[in-house]
This record gives sequence, structure tokens and C-alpha cells, in this order.
Amino acid sequence: MDDVLDASVSVLVAQVRQADASHKIDTAHQLLRGRHFNGPSNVVYLGDVAKALLSQLPHPETPEFTEAPGYNEQRWMLQTTSGDLKVSIVSRPYWAWGLFTTGYLNIIRLEGPVSSRARLVLDLTSSLGQSPWEMAHQRSARRWLHRHHEDITLKENERRWRNLFEAGRQALKEAIETMKLRCTAVLEQRGEDIDHDTWQGLLDEDLHMAHRALAEDNAPGVERALARLEASLIQLNGEGGDIVMAPETLVSDGTDVMDVSALSASVLDLEVKKESVDDVPFVDLTGNSSLEEE
Repeated sequence: MDDVLDASVSVLVAQVRQADASHKIDTAHQLLRGRHFNGPSNVVYLGDVAKALLSQLPHPETPEFTEAPGYNEQRWMLQTTSGDLKVSIVSRPYWAWGLFTTGYLNIIRLEGPVSSRARLVLDLTSSLGQSPWEMAHQRSARRWLHRHHEDITLKENERRWRNLFEAGRQALKEAIETMKLRCTAVLEQRGEDIDHDTWQGLLDEDLHMAHRALAEDNAPGVERALARLEASLIQLNGEGGDIVMAPETLVSDGTDVMDVSALSASVLDLEVKKESVDDVPFVDLTGNSSLEEE
């Protein structure tokens, strides 16, 4: 794994399986836009891999096309930046002259820290629900890679995907183990000052949820469980260490009921005036009106 992950750049090839006209390219600025963009634009077919990858970037800049789609809306090149990670995606046909969606590949270039690349690959693979390195047309993919990327074979491509994927899982596993050690240390530190069994049960439940999310390759689920554990430790480290639970029922004792009759007439008048100002009637100007006739 180390010989692949030590580099600052990863080049991965993914099989495209679905694509539709869900985006446009802003032809004035070569930027990616949504399908409802009203400026000068052309249709672009991103495909499921590119859409999933862009959606997993935490704070991406608007993707810019370095090669705009022409007659073939699924042949393009774009790039973007998200934090310390630089991403570029190339869409190319490799089978049946690109007449079908499954005849396209995405060549993905990730430049940045291993941790960022590994996390992106983990999230991307999990969101796709399939292995992006599995080609729909093995023989054609092998020939295409041999012509255009001699250093990448199908087996090498799969190894790169898997190594980054496992690196992402390993990072989450280590985060869970670190949190588990913290929980044990805090419980031992508080000693008999707290209800040890109750706290142990609460912490164990969230640790179980974190492990379960990891088993499902659900990185956001792991992070939510770890966030709950962090909040519990903050509460546990407080002076009392008491568990704050939400009340099961809310019952009014009558002290929170406002006596409207006690309000002065001037206050009530102000409320009425405020309501009349806020209640602006809607005028429908879509139909034919006397103003239009004039």
C-alpha cells in the first residue's frame, strides 16, 4: 500500500454507468452550472461518477472546464479545488464510439494529502454503491488504457482504488479506537463521583454505533457517533457529571399563560396595526388587466 499512497498524486480510472443532461456549461466563463442556468450555455453530461465525486467535496470551488463539451456532450475535462485537494476529471469514450453511457471512462486525478484523497475515495465509493474500478467492457478498457495510459493496467487501477479506500477506513477505525481510550480514561478519572454503569452504557452505545457505521463504510455515520461521544465527554468532565435528559412530558403550571385582558388598549392597537402592515395582499399581474390595455 505504501508505494501507492506515499505520492502526492493519485490517478484513478472509473467506469461511468449513468449519465443525463442534469448540468450545463457557462460558455462565457467555462464554468459548470445547474440545468436551470439561464445565461449562454450548452448541455453537458457529467455522469454518475463525476456528480458523486463533486458532491462529496466539502467546500469545492465552482468546477471549470479545461476542455468544453462540443457535439459529444459527454466528452470533456474539468478541474476544481476543495481545501488542500486539487481534483481534475476527464471523460472519454472507450467502447462503441461512445454511443452508450457505459462506453465512457472517467480519469480522475487527485492531488493533495493522502488523508484527503483517501477520505474522498471512501465517500465516493460508498455513495456509488458499486466498485468504480469494475469495467463494463473489460477487453476494450484494457486496450484503451494500453494506448492512452501505459502505466495503468486494470489490476493496477483496482489496487490504487482499494488502497485509498482502505486507508480511509483505517483512519476512521483509528479515530474510533482513540475515542474509546478517551472514554475509558475519563470514566476512571471520575471514579465514584458519577453513576458509572449508566455512563458506561451510554458511551458503549455510541461506540457500537460508530463501529456499525464503519462496517457499512458510512463515514458520516462514524463522525456523527464520534461527535455524540465528544459531547458526552464534555458533559462528563463537568463538575457534576449528571446526565441531562430531556423531560418526558411538558406540563404547564399556569405561570406561563399570558392574561390578554391585562394588556393596555394602546398595546393591542399597536399589534393590530402591525398585523395590517405585514398582511400585504398579493396582486396577480399575470392575467390581462386594464393597465396592460393602456
